[in-house]
Amino acid sequence: MNREKPAESPTRLGRRLRIPAGDGFGLGATLFEPRGHARATVVVSGATAVPAGYYTRFAEHLAASGYRVLTYDYRGVGASRPLNLRGFSASMSDWAELDARAALAYARQSFRAEPLVLVGHSFGGQLLGLIDDAREASGAVLVGAQLPFLGHWPFAQRLKLELIFNAVIPTLTRTFGYLPGAAGLGEDLPRGVAEQWARWCSQPDYLMSEHPAARERFARFDKPVLFFSMSDDDYAPEGAVEKLMGALSGAHIDHRRVIPAELGVDEVGHFGFFHPRFTDTLWREVRWFIDDVAAGRSGLRPRYGRAPWSLSDEDVALDLAYGRA
Repeated sequence: MNREKPAESPTRLGRRLRIPAGDGFGLGATLFEPRGHARATVVVSGATAVPAGYYTRFAEHLAASGYRVLTYDYRGVGASRPLNLRGFSASMSDWAELDARAALAYARQSFRAEPLVLVGHSFGGQLLGLIDDAREASGAVLVGAQLPFLGHWPFAQRLKLELIFNAVIPTLTRTFGYLPGAAGLGEDLPRGVAEQWARWCSQPDYLMSEHPAARERFARFDKPVLFFSMSDDDYAPEGAVEKLMGALSGAHIDHRRVIPAELGVDEVGHFGFFHPRFTDTLWREVRWFIDDVAAGRSGLRPRYGRAPWSLSDEDVALDLAYGRA
């Protein structure tokens, strides 16, 4: 897994929490508070096998820019992992229906007066079809999100993935009682999560094969969506991205197809978006979107390639303030 760890932050704005999930299981979470009034509350739902700590620099930047941010770990991962995963019961459906719902409920109940914006990375973006609660948000930012049926990959890659999902994952989960991170994901996964993920990826309708109501939920999500897909993302081929965007038929989607060369970098991939090297490009677009959603504005802003002399005074002030004590 090509996942470079973001550099450590000079400040720590987060406060650790335990949020009870729908069945009472305690979820590890962190709340990042701005120093003044919060213009919006942002809930970050992560990708499969990615601990919430990976999003810390992104969350700290948004908090320093005036937003309240909640990150959390699904059960079995990161701060929500038990001592032993063998025999631990969890599935991707649980991640949505018990864990993500609890995180959103905490944000709604604690900060009712503020607009709620969702940030979904990969699986986190699929939550729009898995829980009705997502419609209570004012908007969503999706990063590398997709509906990844194996048929979306080129033939050679598809054969390799079919071997992994149909043979390697079942063998390892039966042997160890969970999927070891050493198999390639970098993070251990509960057996039920890994096996359900493998089943979904083998079906043309992905998660809708087991959650048929998701089709209608996706279509009913009628809020603004800022959708980032990366041209070099091996985990989200173009067909899988288009499948999800097509399912979000009622949403107002602003699709940003990110080409690494346009940002002056060699790669972005599935995980690079959350590295602070993109503070003044991709992250700035997220700030603009959250501000527009919070203010009830519509319409497109200029892209990250705009001339530097067109920066607003607010943009400059936010950049200068970031990282200060």
